[in-house]
Amino acid sequence: MAESVTKPAAFEVVHLGDQAWYTAEDLAEAREIASPRNSRARNLSIADIRIPPGVAVRAHRHEVVEEIYHVVAGTGRMTVAGSTRDVGPGDTVVILPGERHVIQNLGTTELRLVVTCTPPWTPECLVFD
Repeated sequence: MAESVTKPAAFEVVHLGDQAWYTAEDLAEAREIASPRNSRARNLSIADIRIPPGVAVRAHRHEVVEEIYHVVAGTGRMTVAGSTRDVGPGDTVVILPGERHVIQNLGTTELRLVVTCTPPWTPECLVFD
């Protein structure tokens, strides 16, 4: 019989339920799905975002971060670089570095987003005008 050898895992699994929620001053909540802070990711971060009804994320921009918002549930109004559109489940918005942006929950239920950033998001990358 061949001897069984245990090898280290060739990949990492990050469990979403183990990630803590962070509440921003504007009442939007975020938890990291995967980023350099909670995984072996190096060049990308992914977050689970929830925005309560009536709440708008504080308008901001990022100097070098490209950000993608993917709407999972709820409805919102997204403004990027002065252009505004309503968004809902299945809509994805690409935000280039330097573009000022804001999203507001227009509905009566939670607005839920999956947000990716490259390079990875850090608190220092936020620029409020």
